[in-house]
Amino acid sequence: MIKYFFNEDFREIQFDEGALQRRYAVSNYGRVVSFETGLKTGRILRCGKVQGYPTLKVNPKTPEKQGKTFFVHKLVAEFFLFRPSESHKYVLHKDFNKVNNVAVNLFWATEEQKNAHYNKNPKVIENREKLQVSPRQEGHKLSTTEVMRIKKKIFDPDRKTRMKLIAKQFNISEMQLYRIRSGENWAHVKVNVLGTSIAVAKEFEDFMALAKKEQAPLQ
Repeated sequence: MIKYFFNEDFREIQFDEGALQRRYAVSNYGRVVSFETGLKTGRILRCGKVQGYPTLKVNPKTPEKQGKTFFVHKLVAEFFLFRPSESHKYVLHKDFNKVNNVAVNLFWATEEQKNAHYNKNPKVIENREKLQVSPRQEGHKLSTTEVMRIKKKIFDPDRKTRMKLIAKQFNISEMQLYRIRSGENWAHVKVNVLGTSIAVAKEFEDFMALAKKEQAPLQ
């Protein structure tokens, strides 16, 4: 037996007579019930989900026919909310909670209203703020202190750390790192490191040749 919430109202979802084995109804609280003869003998269904939205899937009596899936929030809107016009074709959640399908939490919206509502979503705003705090890109001005630290690392005769890992440590590209090493960039910053490699220019030249080869179009 179904226990009703305060002022809960169920509306039966209409299908072709005899098409389904059971009957279904949805309430203004977003609950879905399955029954045979009367609502009181029915049971509340655990809805499936598609992209986080609760759904109702119904299967026809005849196996050769395909089942159909309904979004619960759209069912609630169709039965309990006034739709202002044909252009109001989207059903949105006021609190951005996909599973809160109480009728008072839903509203019909146009595409323009949908886009405006999407931009107010706290999760969307949070993700945009995270994207704004992006790591340093190539060409970003390094500080003199950072360049001195980089040079000490790359000119260390006992260095075991690969250039790629050093570049990642300072959030710069490997190309930018080689330019610092060859003296193309930041040549005015001097560091005293014993045993500096004399093959820096050759190594940079080899790196550039490899980069060009990888970027060459396939024939």
